Amino acid sequence: FCNDLLVQSALKIMDEDTHWRRCPKHILPSWQRLQLLHPQPNTSDLAAGDHRALFTVLRENRTGHLMLPNALRETVIRSALQSNSLLVRQEAERADDEQNKSRPGDDPRLSRERFRRARDHRAVQIALDMRDIEDATVVARAAVNAGADFIEIGDPLIKEAGISSIERVRNAVPEATIVAEMMSSDWGRDQVLLAAQAGADIVQLIGPATVASVSAAVEAGQRLGVPILLDTPIATSHRWVTDMERAGVDGFTVTTNIDLGIGNVTALDAARAIRTWTQLPVAVSGGFSTTDHAVFSNPNWDILIVGRSVADAVDPVTAAAHIVELAHRNGRHS
Repeated sequence: FCNDLLVQSALKIMDEDTHWRRCPKHILPSWQRLQLLHPQPNTSDLAAGDHRALFTVLRENRTGHLMLPNALRETVIRSALQSNSLLVRQEAERADDEQNKSRPGDDPRLSRERFRRARDHRAVQIALDMRDIEDATVVARAAVNAGADFIEIGDPLIKEAGISSIERVRNAVPEATIVAEMMSSDWGRDQVLLAAQAGADIVQLIGPATVASVSAAVEAGQRLGVPILLDTPIATSHRWVTDMERAGVDGFTVTTNIDLGIGNVTALDAARAIRTWTQLPVAVSGGFSTTDHAVFSNPNWDILIVGRSVADAVDPVTAAAHIVELAHRNGRHS
């Protein structure tokens, strides 16, 4: 009760102080989230303006990390259904379906379990390592039609088109399972929030990782129902893998520097060791193409990541279909 009074008093001050209209952009969703959770009768209608606050509140409620009273839940759903963001409207529809028991949506509480089932199956992740968003959506559609399990929004596309590239691919290919490649494990919580609020289903963290930053990323992922894939350093140890598994990650990625060339088998050697240290799925990337026949039958990967051989292909649609066909011959991820 005291905490609620304190929040109400703080919100009243913030609403009356005109300086808060120019608060830092990254602070705004937190303020609007408070307004959604503690509505005041005379407050200005700020909360409905930012889709990130609406999405986060709805998703946290669906994962069970936030318990909304029924009346407030209905109010938030109504506001979200009127949002300009397709992502927010879809989240509201899923929440409404679950509330009315008319059509159960995909339960985000099971997202980690679903992803971890990639272990000992053969999944394909097509990385959109390209710079043009229109080309990326064409390849994403082709990859999904070909049966790709995951569509990765690569770092080059995010740097060129911004974090909104995740949402644009999501809107163009709504049935895809989107992996966002975030090129830093620093500010782990914010990395996951940005990606999830843009429509990512999975976040792949690339870069030096500490237990603290990974734990923060995992906490945000659990709140939003987003599994965390973590890149492994070059000199990986059993202890490091165990520490990160205890921190709560859902899988490991072995990436190969693109400047080392295509068809690099170093990633497969590293993956073999990692798979003996963990029961989580292990993804590998190494500039693989359809000519690397031994890779497709190699038992040391659970998720095969292919980017350049599709993104740089003259006919990326056919290239994606061929990659998926070869990878799934030795076992299909279900």
